[in-house]
Amino acid sequence: MHDAIFPVGTARRRFSPLVIAAALFLLILLARWALPSSHHKSARDIPPDPTKTGNIVIKSNRPDTEVELSGGPTTQQAASATFHGSGSDSTLRGLLPGKYVLTAKSSGWPDIQQDVNVDVGRATPVAVHFKSGSLRVDSDPAGATVRLASSMLGKTPLVVPQLPPGECQLSVDYPTWPAVSIKTTIKENEESTATVRLPHGRVSIGSVPSGATVLVGKLVFGKTPLTLESVPAGTSKFILKAKNFPPLEVNVTVNDRDDAKITGQLGLGFPELDTPSLLRAVWIPDDPNQLAPGVDSLGVYEPRNGIVKNINRKRLYENWLKRSYRYAAAIKSYDRESGKVEFVEQTDALSRYRIVAELSPALRADPELVAQLTKGAMLTLYGRLDAVEEPRWPFKVITLELSSAEVLH
Repeated sequence: MHDAIFPVGTARRRFSPLVIAAALFLLILLARWALPSSHHKSARDIPPDPTKTGNIVIKSNRPDTEVELSGGPTTQQAASATFHGSGSDSTLRGLLPGKYVLTAKSSGWPDIQQDVNVDVGRATPVAVHFKSGSLRVDSDPAGATVRLASSMLGKTPLVVPQLPPGECQLSVDYPTWPAVSIKTTIKENEESTATVRLPHGRVSIGSVPSGATVLVGKLVFGKTPLTLESVPAGTSKFILKAKNFPPLEVNVTVNDRDDAKITGQLGLGFPELDTPSLLRAVWIPDDPNQLAPGVDSLGVYEPRNGIVKNINRKRLYENWLKRSYRYAAAIKSYDRESGKVEFVEQTDALSRYRIVAELSPALRADPELVAQLTKGAMLTLYGRLDAVEEPRWPFKVITLELSSAEVLH
C-alpha cells in the first residue's frame, strides 16, 4: 500500500515520512478530544483538598454585609461573600494557608478592614462589628415619615436601632407638607433622641348653607362645620361641594400654632348675572324680516305676559332660564307683602332693564335683614332666573325675575 500511495522514484516518495508523521499527530489529537469530558476538569472543578486548605467563618452585626477577601499566597485566592441577615454566618472555603486582608462593607457605614490568618484544616472565626448607636424620633403631629437620604426609615414615633456614629441629617414630612430637616449626633452604644415640629395650625371651616363636603384635591375630610386640628403652615386650598351648588374654592392662610377660621358662601360659586351679555345673545333686531315667532308657536318657550318682540325665546330658555346666578346692585324698593326686591333700573345699548328678586321665606322672616332693605342700599344675592319679560308698548324696560333668592354677606 505504501508503494501504491508513494510510488518509487516520485517526488511524493521523498516526502512520505513527513506525511505519515503528520497523520499520526492528527490521530493522537482526535483521540484526546474523544476521551470523556470528565478527564478534562479544570483546577476550579476539583474540590479543595482539606489537608492543604483552610476556611474562614465570618459573623457580622449588620444585615447585607458584603465581604471581600484579598491577598493570600496566590492571586487566585481573592474571594467574596454577602450576608442576608444580621448575625448570620458566611464561610469562605478552600483557602490556601497564609495571611489575607478582609474588607467588610455595609451601606452607610465606613468600611472595616482586618488581617486574617488561614491555617490548614482549621476554620478561622472572624467577627465583623460595625459601630453604631440608636435614635428615637418623635414629631408633632405624630405619624410623619422619616427619611435618611433616599431611604425611608419609618413613621414617628420611631426608633432606629442602628445608625453609624457621628452627625446624622434626617428629613421629616407628611404628604403635601413641606419637609423639615433635622440634624443630630449619633453616639456609639447610646440612644439619641430628636423631636421635630412640623409647622401647623388649626382651621375651622364653615359654609352658608352648612353641610358642604370639604375636600383637598380628591381627599374628603368631612362636612361643614368642620375643624381640622393639623393643617400645614402656609396657604391651603379647600374645595366645598354641596347639592345644587357649583364647587367653591376657598383659600386660608395658616400660621404655626394659630387658629384660622373661614366660611365659604356657596352662592359665590354661581356665575354673575350679566344682563347686557344675555340680551346680546338672544336679541332679534327690529327688522320685519327677523321678527320673533308668534306667541302661539312658542309652546314651552312662551313668555308670561304674552309679549314677543325682540327676544329669541327658545335660545333664552335653552341657555339662560332655570339656572342660578348672583347679582349685586342698589335697591329701588322692597315689597313686604310679596317679598320682592326691585333693583335700580339699568340701561343697555339694546334696552333698559330691571332685576326683581323674590326672597326666600327664611329671609322674609328675618326682621334684621328686612330692616336693611331700604332704597339705595347695596344688596348682593343669588337666585334662579325664572323669567325674562319684554314690556308692553310704550314701555321699554325688560324685567328679569329671580326666585328663591338668598342674600350673600
